Amino acid sequence: MIPNNLGNLTRLYFLDLSFNSWLHSNDINWISKLSLLEYLYLSDVFLAKAQNLFMALNMIPSLLEIELKNCSLTKMQSDDHQLVSYTNVSSIESLNVEDNGLDVQDLNAFRNMSTSIQFLYLSQNNLSSVPFWLSNCDKLVYLYLGSNALSGSLPLHLQNLSSLVLLDVSQNKYESVPLWLGGLESLVYLNLSWNHINHIEGSLTAIMGNMCHLITLDLSGNQIHGDALVGNLQHGCTEFDLKELDLSNNAFNYQLPTWLEKLENLVTLTLHSSLFHGLIPNFLEKLSNLESLILSNNQFNGTIPNSLGQLRNLSLLDISNNNLFGNLPCSITTLVNLKYLFLDNNNLSGSLPNCIGQFANLNTLVLSFNKFSGLIPRSIEQLVSLEYLDVSENFLNGTIPQNLCQLPKLYSLYLAKNNLQGKFPDSFGQLRNLRNLDLSLNNLEGMFSEIKFPKSLVYVNLTNNHVTGSLPQNIAHRLPNLTHLLLGENLIYDSIPNSLCKINSLYNLDLSGNNLVGNIPDCWSSTQTLNEINLSSNKLSGLIPSSLGHLSTLVWLHLNNNSLEGEFPSFLRNLTQLLILDIGENQMSGTLPSWIGDIFSFLQILRLRQNKFHGNISPQLCKLSSLQILDFSNNMLKGSIPHCIGNLTAMIKGTKPRVSLVPGGVRYSEWFEQDVSQIIRGREDHYTRNLQWVANVDLSNNNLNGPVPKGIALLTDLQGLNLSHNHLSGKIPTTIGDMKSLESLDLSHNLLSGSIPHTMSSLTFLSHLNLSYNNLSGPIPQENQFSTLNDTSIYFGNKFLCDAPLSNPCDTNKSDRDIEGGKHDRVEKMWFYFVVAVGFATGFWAVIGSLLLKKSWRHAYFRSIDEAVHWINMTFGRN
Repeated sequence: MIPNNLGNLTRLYFLDLSFNSWLHSNDINWISKLSLLEYLYLSDVFLAKAQNLFMALNMIPSLLEIELKNCSLTKMQSDDHQLVSYTNVSSIESLNVEDNGLDVQDLNAFRNMSTSIQFLYLSQNNLSSVPFWLSNCDKLVYLYLGSNALSGSLPLHLQNLSSLVLLDVSQNKYESVPLWLGGLESLVYLNLSWNHINHIEGSLTAIMGNMCHLITLDLSGNQIHGDALVGNLQHGCTEFDLKELDLSNNAFNYQLPTWLEKLENLVTLTLHSSLFHGLIPNFLEKLSNLESLILSNNQFNGTIPNSLGQLRNLSLLDISNNNLFGNLPCSITTLVNLKYLFLDNNNLSGSLPNCIGQFANLNTLVLSFNKFSGLIPRSIEQLVSLEYLDVSENFLNGTIPQNLCQLPKLYSLYLAKNNLQGKFPDSFGQLRNLRNLDLSLNNLEGMFSEIKFPKSLVYVNLTNNHVTGSLPQNIAHRLPNLTHLLLGENLIYDSIPNSLCKINSLYNLDLSGNNLVGNIPDCWSSTQTLNEINLSSNKLSGLIPSSLGHLSTLVWLHLNNNSLEGEFPSFLRNLTQLLILDIGENQMSGTLPSWIGDIFSFLQILRLRQNKFHGNISPQLCKLSSLQILDFSNNMLKGSIPHCIGNLTAMIKGTKPRVSLVPGGVRYSEWFEQDVSQIIRGREDHYTRNLQWVANVDLSNNNLNGPVPKGIALLTDLQGLNLSHNHLSGKIPTTIGDMKSLESLDLSHNLLSGSIPHTMSSLTFLSHLNLSYNNLSGPIPQENQFSTLNDTSIYFGNKFLCDAPLSNPCDTNKSDRDIEGGKHDRVEKMWFYFVVAVGFATGFWAVIGSLLLKKSWRHAYFRSIDEAVHWINMTFGRN
């Protein structure tokens, strides 16, 4: 609480309590006693309950500056506004009320300051319009209106602000820019970014024509089209002071306008992601003061022009993600001040020229995702300032040159997915500053234990090479700072060393696709921050170690395709963050615990295929609302499919998993590195980059019985459904036609009966169907997708199915007769059984009733039976 006795400091003219988020006040009347106060700073102080704030400010006419940023002013009670219609702060020069959620009515309390205000900060509020009294603020120099709810066009009354130097209306909903804006000739900084602007009245050149002193213009993040770029800068300015121009993230679909060459003072030109196309124009060489040129993520084609070599002050050049082709010209190596060069994601080809060594000050060189071929040039050793080198995803061949390891500042080296071969350089250990090393997807070879890695390494990726040998027992000592150790798809053998458990920084471990044997180490610790373990496709055996349960941060766990055994581990219930659990293709047994549905609330892939699990599928699994892939195939499960299977809501169209995978986030990017095999459309595919969009249920090759649950049709986002090789009975649900995303459906080798529902003809994405070896009958639908499914094997083993593509047509007349005959037969059978029953009852009671009523008949009957039995014994006894 702010002490009220501060009001006793009556001679105070400067008070700063800002950025003390724990401070608050319920009664701020004490401020009114500070009659000499000129500077009041209370930003980040909680004033939501200070309902007399405006009354107090009204008593201090000497105030020059007020800062009330993020004070929760919007929560103040309305009584304060009613008592004071406006404040008496007529001398105020600077007011900051940003980030308070204020609306226009709240700001009216300050309208009396319009004659003195010079700096006004209104960003991050809830303004739907601009206060009209701002038109009287003829001394206003800085006006911040960003991050509000302003829409339409800039209000006309702002054109009176003739002294305005800075105008920021970014992150609003403005749709157009009026022509009168060009009349604010005193503007130096203009920010219109991240609105909904799709129209500029009179074109951009018409507005810029009189803004001779404008230094910064930001129109990024809008929807501006090419017609806004037409025209020429032929107005009142003999020279333009503009230094920073940002037109990025728009929809121009236009060539670079020629009037750009008149902006000779430009230092930064940012044009990325705006659908610019055509050649990179030669007139850019006239912008001799340029230090940063960003043309990335557009549709530029042609070659890199030699004229760019004239921009001698250029420090950053980014032309990545375009359609450029041809060689890397030596002309741009004359850019001696260049520090950052991005040419990735183009179609550049040819060899890397030796002149590349002339980039004396280059810090970052990114040439990845092109078509460069040939050897890595020896001159690369001259790039002594280089910290970041990425030439991955090209066609480079030969060996990694030893002199590459002479770059003293190299921090990141990416040579992945080329045709490099030979051994790893012995000089790797000289790269004392190297943190990130990616040599994956090449043909490099050598014993892992003999590679001289620098201890500084954090990220090591040697996936898909010919690395052999065993992992050293002291790997934690040799690579103590590792966060990523990616050695998948190599030839590494022997056991996994316990030393890996001592690397507490380890985040991602991938040893998949090797020849590792023995048990998985049982030494994992809760101090480790592992996010992924991938040990799939090795020859590991034994039990899954219980210490894995200590890794509470684990998100991806791949142990599939080994020889692991034992029951489903109970300690996995500690891994509550799991998104993928894959223990398929092992020798595991026992029943599936029901707690899976309660614990793994984020789980999106559960893959247990090809084990020896038995027992029922628990209905508790239906609680896995984030699940997108459920694969229990090739086990020994029995019982019925849970009727609640329709509760797997992540497989329903229009729903999303509870885990938010935001672009740019760690988990979002790592989804693209996951690999899960699934049988969809009748073949096994490996899903990686599109894995997060796959939805599949595979319960095939078990001992399941009962009907196909109707609830399964609720899974409208499901692409693959395989229930084959079970003992399912009953009819195919007619609601299966609601599964509009279904691409693959396999119900073969079951006991299903009845007709094929005509609703299935609405499954327009269906490309693989197998209904063979059931007891289905009647005509095969001919509409829509069924007309393309002409393979007769789809329907084998259903002898009562008819019509195309089968050779036996359906006889509709015969069917009618069969129906009538069937009805007649059923009636005759009913009468037959009725007569037999009546006859039996009559005969039975005629005999039994007589014996009960006549005692002499009863004695004679049983005597005759005794005599018959005696004769049989005598006859067969002699024989």
